[in-house]
Amino acid sequence: MALYIPLSAGKRFQMGKGDSQHLVSPDIGARHLTMNYSVFQPGHEFPQHIHDASADIFIVLEGGVSVRQGDNYLPIRAGDFAYIPPGEVHGTVNQTNEQAILISFQSPPDPLLYSGQRDPAVTGVVPRPPEGHVSTVQIRQLADGSRTDIARGRKWIAASPSSGTKEMVLSYIELEPGGQLQTDALPESESVWFVKAGAAKVTTDSKVLSVGEREVVFVPPNEVLSIENSGEDKLALIQCQAPA
Repeated sequence: MALYIPLSAGKRFQMGKGDSQHLVSPDIGARHLTMNYSVFQPGHEFPQHIHDASADIFIVLEGGVSVRQGDNYLPIRAGDFAYIPPGEVHGTVNQTNEQAILISFQSPPDPLLYSGQRDPAVTGVVPRPPEGHVSTVQIRQLADGSRTDIARGRKWIAASPSSGTKEMVLSYIELEPGGQLQTDALPESESVWFVKAGAAKVTTDSKVLSVGEREVVFVPPNEVLSIENSGEDKLALIQCQAPA
């Protein structure tokens, strides 16, 4: 059954000095996908760490951060996202003078992130890339992928196995007022829908949900839902699906 998740339902976890919480995790029954929401003030860092088996996609909603790998810092801004394959050392640092807000997805889930066992403050070890390492991190923009026009809207496939992100499919959708779309029922595939801007009416097999800005719907396998722009402004959605 699809679950509506407001930000107030998030569970905070310690990782550096940012304010981070997980909204989708095994705690709510997710098996293939997690989602986090993080706020970083100037100077705050999500310290360098490694996911042994999990891929990571994080998206900048507001402000900007730098993707850190050892002494290498790569600035990214609102609308950009980073794909981190398993085994890559990575962290994020807010080197700007303004607040930064990010969401991130991992597949498969990495429970050690939430237990604190990825935090160097707990482990006493700050991982670094090996000397001479060539990074496989990918930086892109949400609206840079292949675009499809849909009824009263547009959809971009920002990341997928065909572009090198075999663990997840990331889509960005914009719907004009009254615009709507319907998803297919996919076996063994979970997805998360995040309302980046606007208001949505989400109809599932069993309920109708009113979902506002910065709120989430988690969809388990084999469930169909339709999404309609129920507001007067453009509805912007981010969808992450795993496994592909």
